[in-house]
Amino acid sequence: MRCVICSLLLLLTLPMFGQSEVLDKTDKHRSFYFYWGYNRAYYNRSDVHFKGDGYDFTLERAWAHDMPEKFDPAVYFNPTQLTVPQFNFRAGYYLRPDLSISLGWDHMKYHLVPTQYIRINGTIDPTKYPLENHSSEFNHEYFLYTPAFMNYHHSDGFNFVRAGLEKRLPFCRSRNRKFTGVLYGGPSFGFMLPWTDFTFYGKHYENKPHVAGIGMSLNCGGRFEMGKHFFVQVNAQCGWTSMNDILLQWPDDARASQRIVFVERSWALGTYIGSGNKRTNEAK
Repeated sequence: MRCVICSLLLLLTLPMFGQSEVLDKTDKHRSFYFYWGYNRAYYNRSDVHFKGDGYDFTLERAWAHDMPEKFDPAVYFNPTQLTVPQFNFRAGYYLRPDLSISLGWDHMKYHLVPTQYIRINGTIDPTKYPLENHSSEFNHEYFLYTPAFMNYHHSDGFNFVRAGLEKRLPFCRSRNRKFTGVLYGGPSFGFMLPWTDFTFYGKHYENKPHVAGIGMSLNCGGRFEMGKHFFVQVNAQCGWTSMNDILLQWPDDARASQRIVFVERSWALGTYIGSGNKRTNEAK
């Protein structure tokens, strides 16, 4: 996270020192842009509180990982399967030559590591659940978390639906003026829309997408623009989420809550559409 923040601050201050020396930069003022790409995500340890009929407990500092789809052209290049992998989508508009606003959807996935030693605190009603290998009350004690006990994941999406600002800085251009290197970055704010898969003591609960909380992030990256309309980019994003209303058992009133810090890396293909024109700034 510290590296992402430092890179973003450097990006935002670069125009103060050398923007006048960037020659023949492409002006995207009043242009729209769209991109689609895929991501990998990494998560910090997180406390997860579960509360429902017959249980009220917290798993402390639980490990989790993402769930990337194995590369298969039949999935990644199939228009009907594009939303199966972990994807990123953005639609944006340039308010100024170097500043845009955007709306987007980051479809990450989150899964508690299926087998791990973990601390648990709280209670489980032994008259409702088979506790042959566990007591009914827990006091910050370690136990072996396995799928026989629980399977908890946001596999249909640890979805970050967000709006953002983005600063754009062209830093180099080919002599034929067809290729441009661009740095960019900015903050995002939005809400979390997880689609949670929950199995507790062998019983699987089918859920639905549910607004569970809020999220915010910082991102920075590089973009290689080809001509006026197309680009490819790589991006790094660090975010914080607070979800106090995670749906566990629909339509029952069972909920989970947790705060997750994530780091995401991604790549994408995109296009510019609109009136973007060219400006020439002579070095002073």
